[in-house]
Amino acid sequence: MDNLNEALTQIMEKIKNYRSIYEQNEMAVRSGIIEPILKILGWDTANLAEVQPNKSIEEGGIPDYSLIKDGKPVLFVEAKKMSVDIDQKEVISQLVKYSNSEGTEYGILTNGIVWMLVRTFEKGTKLRERRVWKTDIENEEMPKIVRNLMTISKINIECIEDLVKKNQILDEIWQSLLSNPEEMVTGLSKVVESIISKNYSDYQFENSEIKDLLNEKIKELISGQFDEEIIPDEHEETISSLKRSKRIKLKRMRLKDEVFNLNYDFEILVNTANWLIKNGKLKPSDCPVKVGRMRTRYFINKVSKHPEGNDFRAPKELSNGLWIETHYGAALCKNYAKKLLEEFGISSNSLIIE
Repeated sequence: MDNLNEALTQIMEKIKNYRSIYEQNEMAVRSGIIEPILKILGWDTANLAEVQPNKSIEEGGIPDYSLIKDGKPVLFVEAKKMSVDIDQKEVISQLVKYSNSEGTEYGILTNGIVWMLVRTFEKGTKLRERRVWKTDIENEEMPKIVRNLMTISKINIECIEDLVKKNQILDEIWQSLLSNPEEMVTGLSKVVESIISKNYSDYQFENSEIKDLLNEKIKELISGQFDEEIIPDEHEETISSLKRSKRIKLKRMRLKDEVFNLNYDFEILVNTANWLIKNGKLKPSDCPVKVGRMRTRYFINKVSKHPEGNDFRAPKELSNGLWIETHYGAALCKNYAKKLLEEFGISSNSLIIE
């Protein structure tokens, strides 16, 4: 793991120095970024018994890399130049075609910076919903990057299903803690009391003092998650009040070559969704649409209701009669608008809030 940290640090320096080349040259991305990462993950890129570049498969197509173990392909890696958005439907479809042809359960898409693990098939899911994880080696924290990339290491590849499930379980546990912060308060109270008894025995603290502190800090922690997660219903009002004092002052938004004036936060979401509709991306057949990591509630639907039947808290009707939930502050509206674009194969960098 330390070697992977070091390798990623060196790769980031190369990206900084040669970004313009990587943005235009896929072969440079492959030799300068992808192959060094595969190598540090245990794959001998110089050994054709382990890594075969540009190997034709039976039903047509040439994956960029076939990772092989015990004589059989276990994972295909599809590479793109750095300027390509790998979240595009056609890019994912290409990888899935290779994987289905050879019976592999997972595949990797990468443009060097963004790496994405895709499940080949999952009953009842749409293509864009099969993304298992997506990690950005330039902008995310190192522990998360390492945890994701290690699922495709040579030593772990045969137990990838277990590793993916374990990561999902840990995410579910974290979401459960966010939903029930009193559990964190109860657990941490015992830790704090133990530290006080060992190191600050001259001072007496009431249980209420400890719990008040923990409640305050945990609210701050949850607030920090605000831009990344869908906060459960019972905590939305609390989070909204925490964010109110930090409300973003908005004037307008740019979406590719179009400019929209903004008077309210929710217009970020409505404008983005209507732009997707106008450009033929968002259709009634795509509903229900979910965003974020929890994916337990609808974001856009044919009716203004969540899966359990609860009404949207702030529904807005879109130009084609669909409904979008807009019960979020400015920061989360911006975040969800970007996620919505990604869901339909549009780079989140296309959206600029001014």
